Amino acid sequence: MELMQPPSDYGRLYLMTLTGRSRELSVRRSLLGLSAVLASVVLTGCSSIFEGEPEGGGGPSSGSYEHPTGGQDVVVSVRVLGGYVPLEYNLRNTPNVLVLGDGTVIVAGVMDMSYPGPAINPLQTSTISEDQIQELLTAADEAGLLSEAIEYGSPSVTDMPDTVLELTTGGRTFSHSAYALGFDDGTTLGLNDSEIATREALQGFLDTAQGLVGADSQQYVPTDVVAYRLSAQAAPPVEEPELQQEPRIWPIATAPPPVAGTDLTSCVEIAGPEAAPLLAALQEATELTPWLIGTEPPARMAFRPLLPGDPGCEG
Repeated sequence: MELMQPPSDYGRLYLMTLTGRSRELSVRRSLLGLSAVLASVVLTGCSSIFEGEPEGGGGPSSGSYEHPTGGQDVVVSVRVLGGYVPLEYNLRNTPNVLVLGDGTVIVAGVMDMSYPGPAINPLQTSTISEDQIQELLTAADEAGLLSEAIEYGSPSVTDMPDTVLELTTGGRTFSHSAYALGFDDGTTLGLNDSEIATREALQGFLDTAQGLVGADSQQYVPTDVVAYRLSAQAAPPVEEPELQQEPRIWPIATAPPPVAGTDLTSCVEIAGPEAAPLLAALQEATELTPWLIGTEPPARMAFRPLLPGDPGCEG
């Protein structure tokens, strides 16, 4: 299948000259729409070699590609990072696709176009077999991705994100990063033929990986959460009356400390028995909800599920 392209106004969003709060809101709304489009690609309409039996039955036998096998071990990770986005967008960002050693697959969930969005981004999960992991690694090998130093070029566009792929097999991790992948026209933006070919091979593999989760997927419930407290500089007060949210009482004992000095954020990782009541409270909040922690003034927060491979507060 051909990967659905993001809306054409996404690129223009970053090139427009906007000012003040209106620019921030435009960025947020456009990114929310883009997230919904990308997630819908993952969850609907993706045909792949993983639906039913592998085509032709000629794939490698189980064990052809050695890989870590634990439920916390990352075999494949696809992330979209950076670009001209608000700080909290990056703090909340999760991998587009995560394949773990035991066959667990986690992908970004679908969000609607409403703003403000949820307090924590939704995720979907399903499980694939060892044979399907082998098929995935075979596809990576055939795309030339089990090697280093591949040149993907840099299209002549600005403020776009990087797509980062990491594959772990044979005791090694192979990393690939392509700027503005899926946002460019490789025939007109200064890429040479070799760079166009490597970008097409990378995109083809990502299409395959994004087809791993189908209609039988379930909501993924994280067991750990990264919580950030945002400074007033990082998250200015919401001035538009229609966007203002009622403050909510912080539901657990552990909380990010006040932001120190000129820092933009403080951070804490929440695990164990405190994670469940926090997640329940987040279901009733939005990304703009202010939180009341003790007797301190209301604080804006950003949250991210702490998934395998995520460095948490150290990232």
